[in-house]
Amino acid sequence: MKKILLLLLASGLFFETFAQSDSKIWIGIDGSYWNKSIKGGLSNDFNSEYASTIRPMIGYQFSSNWSIGVLANFQNYHLDLGQSSFSDSGLSSFSPNPVFFYDEGLKNQLFGIGLFARRHVSISEKFSLNFSLYTIRESGNEGQIERYFPYFSCPNCLSIANPVGKPFKELNWKFGFDLAFAYQISERLKLELRANLVELRLQKITDPNPNHTNILANPYEGSYQSFYGNFTDFGSAVRSDGIRFGLVFAPF
Repeated sequence: MKKILLLLLASGLFFETFAQSDSKIWIGIDGSYWNKSIKGGLSNDFNSEYASTIRPMIGYQFSSNWSIGVLANFQNYHLDLGQSSFSDSGLSSFSPNPVFFYDEGLKNQLFGIGLFARRHVSISEKFSLNFSLYTIRESGNEGQIERYFPYFSCPNCLSIANPVGKPFKELNWKFGFDLAFAYQISERLKLELRANLVELRLQKITDPNPNHTNILANPYEGSYQSFYGNFTDFGSAVRSDGIRFGLVFAPF
C-alpha cells in the first residue's frame, strides 16, 4: 500500500505541474518475463531461473518529438549463480577441513520510481523509434541468497534442507538508455518493442540482521560475506529485464 501511495503522489504532482498548459499526456506500460531451465546442477531442487518486470509510466509531450515523465518499476527475479564450494572445519567431525559443493541462487522483489526523457523519431506513418534516457531508484528487503546442497553421506549434512538461505537488502540506482520500435495501432494507441542498450547500476547489498550471528553461531557465515557491499555494473540490462513489450495510450 505504501508503494502505491508513493506512485499516486508522484503522478499527482506530475499532473499538477502541467495542468495549466496545453499539455499532451500519455500513459504507457511495458513488461517482460523469461524462464530458463537449469541442467547439470548438483541439486535437482534448483532447476530453473526467471525474471519478470512491469514498468508503468506517465509522460508529458512538450514538443512534437520530446517527452518527459515519471515511471515505476516492479521486478521479481530468481537467478542461478552457478556452482561453488567452501570449507569449514566446524561442520564435520570426520575431516579436519571438509569441502562442500553446492548450487547457488539469488532471488528478490524490487520496487522503484524514476524519471525519463524520450525522443521520438518517425520512420513512416505507422512506424517510429523512441530513444529514452532514464534514472531509477529501486529497493527490495526480501532478498535471499540460496544454496542447494546435494546428498551427503555424513550425519551432520543429512539434516540440511534445501535451500539453505540467508537474507539480504538490495538498493539500486540505475542510469540507462533504451530503444523502442513502435507501431501505431490507432490514433491514440501504440505498440512498442523495447530493449535496454546500456545501463549503469550502482548497487548496495546489506545484511538485514548483522548481529544475528553474535547470538547463534552460523558455520556458513564467513562464506556469505562476499555478497555484501557496494558494487558497480555497466553494460546491457537485457539479460535481467529481457525484451519488453509495451503499450502507449494518449487519451488527451
